[in-house]
Amino acid sequence: MQQKSGWETVSRKHFIFAAGLALAVGIAAIIESVVTIQTAADSDQLAFFFPAAQRILNGNPFTIYAVRYGTYPNYNPPLSTILMAPLIALAQVIHLPGAAACVASGYNSESCRSLVAFVGVWFIPFVALLAVAAAYAVQKMNARASRSEVFIAFSLIIFSPLIWQNFTTWWHFEQPMMLFFFVAGILQLQSGRPYLAGTLLGLAMLTRTTAAVPLIAVCVVLLLEKQYGVLAKLAGVMVGVGLVGIGPFFLFDRQDTMFSLIQWRGGAQIGNSVWSIFIGTPLGSLAKHLDLPTAILVAMALAYIAFRRFSVRMNSQNLWGLIALAALLVPLLSKTVWPYYYAEPFVFIVIWEFMTMRDMNAGLWRWPVISAGFLSAALVLSQFMGLPSVTHGGIVLRMMGLINFAVMLAFAYILWKRTEDLPILEQSFAAPDSVV
Repeated sequence: MQQKSGWETVSRKHFIFAAGLALAVGIAAIIESVVTIQTAADSDQLAFFFPAAQRILNGNPFTIYAVRYGTYPNYNPPLSTILMAPLIALAQVIHLPGAAACVASGYNSESCRSLVAFVGVWFIPFVALLAVAAAYAVQKMNARASRSEVFIAFSLIIFSPLIWQNFTTWWHFEQPMMLFFFVAGILQLQSGRPYLAGTLLGLAMLTRTTAAVPLIAVCVVLLLEKQYGVLAKLAGVMVGVGLVGIGPFFLFDRQDTMFSLIQWRGGAQIGNSVWSIFIGTPLGSLAKHLDLPTAILVAMALAYIAFRRFSVRMNSQNLWGLIALAALLVPLLSKTVWPYYYAEPFVFIVIWEFMTMRDMNAGLWRWPVISAGFLSAALVLSQFMGLPSVTHGGIVLRMMGLINFAVMLAFAYILWKRTEDLPILEQSFAAPDSVV
């Protein structure tokens, strides 16, 4: 057992207090922020999620991908929509003010504000679950991590504006849920439970498709490590979860589901990203199809190089560094970059940096400089990478795309450099004390 310093007076009650404070602030923030909602254009919940959930309530559960907002289809995986449907029904049963009028308007009026807040509050606990899972990962993968270090990592996530903007500005309640499933799934995989890991990671994929890029990197490591049995079990369960979760939509409404989830993305316009340099050029049509394939190929290449050069293995701490790098490819290479994309790499950066700080030789790396730096840079970018930079086009769009690319590429280099300086250690799994 480690000797306690002054900082080591951190106890379970501090985690509970921080979680309670963060959740209270989150609830207050979401209630306050809904006043900005005027029409469905102000919230993806009203544009896509709620209308899709209404189809479930109307007895047409497998037609959620027929939903359109203008030219945009409902391109979100189904899990969060399925969870929202009973919440919308409950709001009407309890006569939540404005709920009935919101439904009657087709989810396109100011009366929807209370319904957005009501549904969002039910997803807020996933922020706490994510922070707990991240703190557990830090302590599990480094038994030398002090309680104060674990608490700081926990606090960085649970109080992060990058997480909470999903509830106050960009209205994507599902992202913390996806991140919780993903972190918990990787922990189960590292603990030798591929079936449970496959279930959790399958649920992550059914929540947000951005989970695919870091997951591909993890699967490449399993393949290179020749853990064919583990990979087969993991993939088999994930395929099963996917078939159960999304198979019926392809079966009963194949045309709309294919268009929304597969075909539409390739034809969508380029926004504020590095790909904007191809707008108006002969390569413009081709570039619209390159973002996802490029991210997948780069993730596979990073996994291969990290396996050969840094001895990244399934049970190593550096697997989380690889996951952070792969997650960073989403804001780096996406065709359009939205501010909430920054939350995913941030969570993995925090986990990896805090679980390896005590093993670093260089003094600078023994502090959470990347977590703090990425948080600061992403918060600044979030002020400019939103709707105006997407719609105004021209030189502004290209400048924002190139600035975002340069900043994300710089952090990718910093992550890689830190990995080079990290000693290669054999990781043993000690059962940590509960962190909260």
